[in-house]
Amino acid sequence: MRRILVPLALVALVAAVFVVNGLREGNTDESLLHVATPDALPVLVTQPQREPIVRTVQAPGDVEAVLEVEISSEVPAKIEEMPVEEGDTVKSGQLLCRLNDVEYRALVDSGEAGVEALRAGIRQADADLEKCQRDLTRQERLAERNATSALELADHRTTLVKAQAAVDLGTHQLAEAQAMLRRARENLEKTIIVSPIDGIVSKVQAEQGEVVVTGTMNNPGTVIMTITDLAQMQVRARVDETDVPLVKPGQSTDIFLPSDPQRPILGRVLRVATSGSKAAGRDVVTFETLVLIETDDPRVKPGMTANVEIEVARKDDVLTVPVQAVVHRKRKDLPEEIVEQFDRRQAELGITERKSKAQYLAVVFSLDEGEATPHCVRTGIADEARVELIEGLAVDDQIITGPYRSLDQLKQGSKVKLDEPEDSEKTTDGAEEDTALADADDEEAAPDVDTPDDNPDATEVAKAE
Repeated sequence: MRRILVPLALVALVAAVFVVNGLREGNTDESLLHVATPDALPVLVTQPQREPIVRTVQAPGDVEAVLEVEISSEVPAKIEEMPVEEGDTVKSGQLLCRLNDVEYRALVDSGEAGVEALRAGIRQADADLEKCQRDLTRQERLAERNATSALELADHRTTLVKAQAAVDLGTHQLAEAQAMLRRARENLEKTIIVSPIDGIVSKVQAEQGEVVVTGTMNNPGTVIMTITDLAQMQVRARVDETDVPLVKPGQSTDIFLPSDPQRPILGRVLRVATSGSKAAGRDVVTFETLVLIETDDPRVKPGMTANVEIEVARKDDVLTVPVQAVVHRKRKDLPEEIVEQFDRRQAELGITERKSKAQYLAVVFSLDEGEATPHCVRTGIADEARVELIEGLAVDDQIITGPYRSLDQLKQGSKVKLDEPEDSEKTTDGAEEDTALADADDEEAAPDVDTPDDNPDATEVAKAE
């Protein structure tokens, strides 16, 4: 019987310890069974600072020229001469390419001959018309003296109408022939291709001796070369859909090239697309944004990739804290006065109570006489390192900024101590390093306890007890 009761009593005792340890005391969230006093958490502190803060939006993009012209032929022909090469600087009106013009010169000569023939025909028709008018006048005089018949008078009138029609026909044929001649002359002029802009020959895609063709609805024409004006460059950036509502034309930008990421190039937002697009095989929606480069920088070349930082908001002389100092906590983990302050603020902003209760609270912990005190804060814009505080803290407050492992454990009234300088250097590299250091500290702080199996003396003492 005793063999059964002893194990049962031990099981009941262990269960009671677990139950009591699970009970929490007030808002401290500490166990009622205080087995050991927790050590003070090492923390780093600083004070809020008044300084300007700038919010930026980053977007990748490609550098291109604002003005770039593809040179194509408007008439099909063989390239007879190409006096420029890739990389050459050209001026507006400079010869780029000369096509074979034998066929087009023949068409011009034929058109000129046709025009002259029609002009001669019109002169002949005018003479016939004049003769018909004289004959009709004579017949009318004879008819007054009854010296001619009515039939002959009618025939002369018909002949006059035919002569007038011949003159009109020749005139219209001449107009048509002159139009064909102008077209032939234009086609002849198109065999000489000149540069429409000042720039450089950035790409040559045809060679002397090749036959170039004009484009149709289904087949593109031959592109002979590309002329680029390097005097004005732009970046065609891709802004994420979450950031595009903040981007507006006219905002200033910093453009960073992979070849020189330390020296930004000034730019300005020129235009933001009204509809988004998806890259092939990706679900990310981006909006094409044109950023004009405002400086003539020799480092900028067409086709380069670039990263654009767009300044979407700026505030001067505002209260700021490091971004890591702002943490988020559940409502149940904070004092009632903090929660009530948050609810009042949300009500002023028109947020429903149901939605407000589902939100995490943004708080900043301050150091007050060796303890951590949470403050409900309202934040504004932020950059990569600091965030604006609209309300919730004073300039002289000592706020806790790290390390991460301590910030994650902070509660109302948590015991804290200033971290050593050497420790602060180790804990500024991020959350992963802090976690690793915490595990190492726990292993070093754990005392070595001899178990009865490892220490015979301890086994004897246990039996004696």
